[in-house]
Amino acid sequence: MDYVLETKDIRKKINGKTILDGVSLSVKEGEVVVILGPSGSGKTTFLRTLNFLNPADSGTVNIAGTVVDSARHTKKSVLKLRRKTGMVFQNYNLFKNRTVIQNITDGLTVVRKIKKEEARNRAMELLERVNLTDKADSYPDQLSGGQQQRVGICRALALQPEVILFDEPTSALDPELVGGVLNVMRDVASTGITMIVVTHEIRFARDVADTVVYMEDGKIVESGSPKDVLDKPKNEKTIRFLRSLLNDYSEYYI
Repeated sequence: MDYVLETKDIRKKINGKTILDGVSLSVKEGEVVVILGPSGSGKTTFLRTLNFLNPADSGTVNIAGTVVDSARHTKKSVLKLRRKTGMVFQNYNLFKNRTVIQNITDGLTVVRKIKKEEARNRAMELLERVNLTDKADSYPDQLSGGQQQRVGICRALALQPEVILFDEPTSALDPELVGGVLNVMRDVASTGITMIVVTHEIRFARDVADTVVYMEDGKIVESGSPKDVLDKPKNEKTIRFLRSLLNDYSEYYI
C-alpha cells in the first residue's frame, strides 16, 4: 500500500531526555489523523520533525515520495520536503507588518514564484471560504484570534501542499472562537487533503478523524479508528488520559 506520509523509527533527545522513542507512522492520501496525548508526550515535537522545523536525531520521513534521513539531511532535501507540507501553528505565526492578503500571498510570490495576480486570486478564493474577504487588507492585530487562525489555515492551503500539519490550532483561542476554527478544519477535511492534527478536541477527533493516535512518553501507545481508540481503548494509559479530559468518561467507554 502506498502512503503519502510515512515515518520510520523517529528518535529525538533534548538535553539528554528522550522526547521521541522510535515513532513510526503511515498515513494514506486524504486521511485525517488526530494525535492525542498529555503535555510532554512528544506529539508536537513529532509533528515538527515531519517538516524539519525541529529535526529528529534519527529516523526517516517520507512525504509523497521525498525521503529524508533525519541524521543526514541537507538544506536542499529539507526544502524539497517542506514544499509538500503546510503548517498551521498554535499561535498563528502571522507577520504583524503584513496584511492578511500579503500573509497568504507572500509564500506564493516569493517562494513559489507565482504571478501576483494569480496569487491574489487564489488567496481571495480561500478567504471567501472562511468568510474573511472583508479582512483582506487588515493587519493581524485588527483580527480576533479565531480570524487569525483562519488566515493561517488559508496560508497553508494556498501552497496546495500534499499534507497539512496542525499544531494544536485551537489551544490559544478563547472558548467561543474554537467552534469557528474547527468548522473550517472540517471543511478542509471534506476536500480530501491529508491532515495531521495535534489537538485535545475529542469531538473533532470523533467526527472527522479517520485515525486517532494516542502518544505518551515519546511513543505511540495506541492507534486505530475513532471508535476503536475513543470508544473501546485497549491500553490503560489511553483510558486514563480520556478520563482526565471527560467529566464522565463512562458514557463514552463501552
